[in-house]
Amino acid sequence: MANRLFPSQLFRGHWKSLSDYRDRRPTPDRLTRGILLLVPVLSATAVWVFGGTLASPGALLSGIALLAGALLAAFAQVSNLRFRLTERMRELPDAEQLDRDALDETASHLLVAAYLSAFTALWLVLAMNWGLNESGAVYGPWAALVVLFAVYVLLTFLIAIPRLYTAYVTYNSVRAELSGTHRG
Repeated sequence: MANRLFPSQLFRGHWKSLSDYRDRRPTPDRLTRGILLLVPVLSATAVWVFGGTLASPGALLSGIALLAGALLAAFAQVSNLRFRLTERMRELPDAEQLDRDALDETASHLLVAAYLSAFTALWLVLAMNWGLNESGAVYGPWAALVVLFAVYVLLTFLIAIPRLYTAYVTYNSVRAELSGTHRG
């Protein structure tokens, strides 16, 4: 029951996928994990300490809401592609394991980003009602938390995009002359 309200499994999958899983025993990607934690915290701290504000919270709310929808649509595409690889797994059980893993990683990142986009939108709505200064900008801890969540969403999105590209190139056998995954 609690999993319906608290997405611990989703975030656990997201965190686990931040690993090098080419070997049997995945090793954590500590650099990416560190960046994913430190950059949002440092950004939020800077906003709070230096008195940063969000001058156009309505525009940010619209952007975050659109991003949440786009992330869910991207997840639907990834899910469909993963289903196709699952079907092909019967014929090639080990041949496309890395491709399946990459799509599994991407799915968790997209869903975490969509979830946090919705959470950021909710926080922005609350901030627009209780955390505005005299000029209509979100300020203080309200702005800091919006920045914290928005930066995490952005970084997660930036992690997912290259994974989507790699999955696309591999799955569709893009020729080496056009593939960014091929050097030379």
